[in-house]
Amino acid sequence: MRKFLITLLSVSTVSAFAADNSQFQKFDNEYNLGYGVANTQFYNGIQNQALQQSQFMSLEVERLFDAGIWLDATANLVTAQNSLGNQATGTGQGNSGVPGYPGTPSTQDPNFGGANFKVGYAFTVLPENLQLIPYALVGRNTNLAMSTLLSNGLANVSNDFYYTAGIGGRIEYKINDYIFLYADQNAVYNWDQSGPLDGIQPQNFLIAQSTIGAKFNVVKNLQLGVSGFYKYYQLMADVPTATPALNGGNDSNGNSVTLYEPSSSLGGMVSIGLTY
Repeated sequence: MRKFLITLLSVSTVSAFAADNSQFQKFDNEYNLGYGVANTQFYNGIQNQALQQSQFMSLEVERLFDAGIWLDATANLVTAQNSLGNQATGTGQGNSGVPGYPGTPSTQDPNFGGANFKVGYAFTVLPENLQLIPYALVGRNTNLAMSTLLSNGLANVSNDFYYTAGIGGRIEYKINDYIFLYADQNAVYNWDQSGPLDGIQPQNFLIAQSTIGAKFNVVKNLQLGVSGFYKYYQLMADVPTATPALNGGNDSNGNSVTLYEPSSSLGGMVSIGLTY
């Protein structure tokens, strides 16, 4: 009798948990195409500031299983970049002006694209409204910064990437069947695989990212999304100083072209997708 009651309780618990998840599956079982803009702050070895704007596209597939396993796969690609200012005053963007390196970017913006995967477990706090998801993250992201491009003479960029790994947490709140809010916090570490030469240290760094967003199930199977994010970069190597051997020397106006490392980024994204 005791064994029967334990088995019955276990089955009931699993069933209830699955029913609770079904309220969140209405929003989390989806795939979408997104467009985003980010303004990234940079600085160089003598603490000059720089600001650069990037536009990017993303493709995301998300799934919340009945058992509580949560998966998210996202691929992104930068489609345009613009330096918000004048290169001579420290924005570090544009033609290097150095023979043999036409069009070389003097920025250290590393991420022109990548793919990242999250896997977590959903804990339902309020069956109809609130759940928490701790997760792990792995990925591979580009490191096409000026130091890596110059270190291999612009000849081979196959190793200009990071291995990415980290942990995070997500809180989701369902207001009703049409509006869904979430907040996401993670910390990831990037292992540089470029093997930069000429005394430029590997560009390993830590990123802490905070995201808030909302999903709207406007009609059956059509979902719109909006989010905002902030990234903080903690570098594991000193920012290289301005020397011709490391960064290409001076531009066509005689101004020193230095390497700029990212320090923070603020941006947002809109998306359109389908639930399933």
